[in-house]
Amino acid sequence: MSQEVKNRIGAYRIITLLVFAVVLFLILIMRFYDLQIVNHAIYRNQAIGNMLNRVDIAAPRGLVYDRNGKKLIYNVPCYNIVVYPDIIRQNPETWEKLETITGVPAAQLRRSMQRNQIGAYRPAVVLRNIDFKVNTRINEDIQEFPGAEVVFSPIRAYAPEIKSGNILGYTAQIRQRDIQQYRQMGYKLGDIIGYDGIEKQYEDLLKGTRGYRYKQVNAVGQPLSDQAYEQINPVPGNALFLTLDHRMQAYTETLLANHNGAAILMNYENGEIIACVTSPSYDPLIFVDGLTQAEWDSIVQDKRVPLFNRVIRGQYPPGSIYKMVGAIAGLEKKIINPTVEYECTGVYTLGGRNYKCSHVHGMENLNDAIAHSCNVYFYNVILDLGIDDWSNYARIMTFGEVTGIDLPGELAGINPDRDFLDRQYGRRKWWRGTWLNMVIGQGDVLVTPMQVARYTGILATNGKIITPHLLKSVQYTEDMRKEEIEYPVNHITNISDATWKEIQSGMRNAVQSSWGTGRTANVPGLDMYGKTGTAQNPHGESHGWFMGYSARKDFPYAVVVFIEHGSSGSETAAPFAGQMLRTYYHMRRQ
Repeated sequence: MSQEVKNRIGAYRIITLLVFAVVLFLILIMRFYDLQIVNHAIYRNQAIGNMLNRVDIAAPRGLVYDRNGKKLIYNVPCYNIVVYPDIIRQNPETWEKLETITGVPAAQLRRSMQRNQIGAYRPAVVLRNIDFKVNTRINEDIQEFPGAEVVFSPIRAYAPEIKSGNILGYTAQIRQRDIQQYRQMGYKLGDIIGYDGIEKQYEDLLKGTRGYRYKQVNAVGQPLSDQAYEQINPVPGNALFLTLDHRMQAYTETLLANHNGAAILMNYENGEIIACVTSPSYDPLIFVDGLTQAEWDSIVQDKRVPLFNRVIRGQYPPGSIYKMVGAIAGLEKKIINPTVEYECTGVYTLGGRNYKCSHVHGMENLNDAIAHSCNVYFYNVILDLGIDDWSNYARIMTFGEVTGIDLPGELAGINPDRDFLDRQYGRRKWWRGTWLNMVIGQGDVLVTPMQVARYTGILATNGKIITPHLLKSVQYTEDMRKEEIEYPVNHITNISDATWKEIQSGMRNAVQSSWGTGRTANVPGLDMYGKTGTAQNPHGESHGWFMGYSARKDFPYAVVVFIEHGSSGSETAAPFAGQMLRTYYHMRRQ
């Protein structure tokens, strides 16, 4: 190969290398431009994200007030000791120092860290609600406690006058078994949520929006200082105003303190609940700091079952308060009229079996039968009426369905019809004697006290079906706007005014006459109507019921009292109901 050719090849190689170098250089320039100019913000944020660790700041939950502006649920300051697992593992002496100043064994603190730990570099709570002395000691010498610090987290407090945990609810850390359900809604392990009552029902309104505190960390995520790099403050939850009157709630709790049962005072025109008590209940404060296993066991093993909300979940035979269903059906189907009489000899025989009444009443018309609570009268009615029409009118009176009360876990009771009896006992394996029990509110009929409250309102208003409720209004944190909540209202249109009038006449005599079974509930001046009920209980003494209302236009309130093992409705439930109405009437006049 000639020298000239070699020189030419060498020149081509040099040119090729130069072109390749220029292309590479241009690519690098374009890449630098992309990194430094076009996507500068993206990579800057990623870099900052790598050097910062985000610590959540819990949002204060919204406050809850009664109808008069009295705080029922509010927040108080709380300081917790948290540890950073990775750092404290490198500084185990911190455990002994924490034990010295708190008095809590280091082993117990370690267990708390393991239980609450979310990650190696995220804080885990080891001790809640420390006192001022411990808080000050740690903060004054924070460098002596590597891997630990004190953080602020508001906790719930409740008006001391009332203990209605079943109604107000309580808050606690999300349980491990619940985290999957709540994680998709933006919650994390360690977050506080509402359990039970208003706290659970209105979690979305009360929870607020969490804030964040960013701390600088090194390449492996360890905090570099205790100072916040940046902080976004939390937004508190919305304020709720309830229909409850805390004075009446406290009074009713006291009234039922020595009894198992339930009591409700409700405005039957709009469904606002003034007092709602299930007894026994629990103090929601016991859950604030968390329960030991022994404390939890003592609650769940309590034979009075304080965690059970009898108002909405207690399903009981209604006894004689259910007789108005049969009376309405009989009147509307023309089986009876106000003058039709049946003779009560104290017992009714069907198929060789005797069905008893409380007394020998003699000849009874409808008004007498309601006032005297005569079983025999209604035995005759149901046999002429039949179960299909009877159960249909029970359905019209809204039995067998939930009321829609804004509390979690409401049950629907049982309105037994032909299909139910076929399922329960087998097709054609039940007989008409079953009807006799059901028409007087025994047998398979089950209701909740809240259903009875709505039923009382229906009878008081000639068929107005309101939605019982506890939430009156919401004040939104964002703009302080206050919104009054509206609830569904329906009307029964296929029952005549004459029928309503006859039923109300019997209920009036049951309370206001000297021979009515509910006379112990009468409050002079309130124009009282009502009905007692005694529900047989196969497990012991009978349950006692009273349902009633004031017909005064300026005092449209219904009352329901249920006493487990209360013997009869006239003995305990009726006097309590009268005391509740009398007390609230005087409260309103103050």
